[in-house]
Amino acid sequence: MNIPRIQAGRRKRSHEIAELIEAAIASGEFEVGTKLPSEKELAERYGVGRPSVREALFLLQQQGFVDVTSGARAQVTAPNAKFLSDQLAALVKRTAARDQGQNYMEQTRLLFEAGVAWQAAQCATGEDIERLKRALDANTAAMGDTAEFIRTDVAFHYELTVITRNPVFSAVHDILVQWLIDQRTTTIHMPDADRLSVRDHTAIYEAVAAHDPMRAFHEMTSHLRLISQLYTESKRLHHEIMRNVARDVAARIDREKEAMWSGLRGPAEPAGKRLRKRRARP
Repeated sequence: MNIPRIQAGRRKRSHEIAELIEAAIASGEFEVGTKLPSEKELAERYGVGRPSVREALFLLQQQGFVDVTSGARAQVTAPNAKFLSDQLAALVKRTAARDQGQNYMEQTRLLFEAGVAWQAAQCATGEDIERLKRALDANTAAMGDTAEFIRTDVAFHYELTVITRNPVFSAVHDILVQWLIDQRTTTIHMPDADRLSVRDHTAIYEAVAAHDPMRAFHEMTSHLRLISQLYTESKRLHHEIMRNVARDVAARIDREKEAMWSGLRGPAEPAGKRLRKRRARP
């Protein structure tokens, strides 16, 4: 067999080795459940050092292609749905933490959930509508209970993806769910946030129940725009309040410090009295 050997170049050798091993797995040369050749054998096969092979195996493990155990040869594995979902969820978390990350996530959610609402309105059965109504009722009943309201809020949105009977939509919801919970935890503390959400959820439910895709699309879009604005204002107010609190605390500490030092120095003499003392000196 003609085994490719790595040529010196600008790309990291470990990435090229990882691609070659992945290709060998895809071709069936290295089958799922079998052991890969040892690091030494792979290094000889591709004409590189063992550190490059070790890093390549680490990359493949991160992608779910192999399982690496210390002291043993790597075993070929098949990426499963949970593994891929976890990887994408981690990507979502990193994206949201970057500059403009929140905007990117809100844009993604807007396009995704508005489309889900449209599709749900098109294909909802009578049983689907009853199940969505129960989710809405549970969300309404949870008003005033922050933790339960957030849980039932997310559950209402998930029920819409279930109605579409599209497993890709359900998977995308699972990938976004932690970000959704974080966002909802921030916005729920705004005045009337729960009442406004229930109002919007009711409008979305009614559009789906009426099999009106356009209305469902626009009701969801309006709802998500509201949540986005509440999130922005909540963050702004939080920073403003915390900044003012920090200033007040610092000013109070300064006053207390000045009062303490003034007490240690004793009462200051009037200026006229100090002047008479200096004149009275021989």
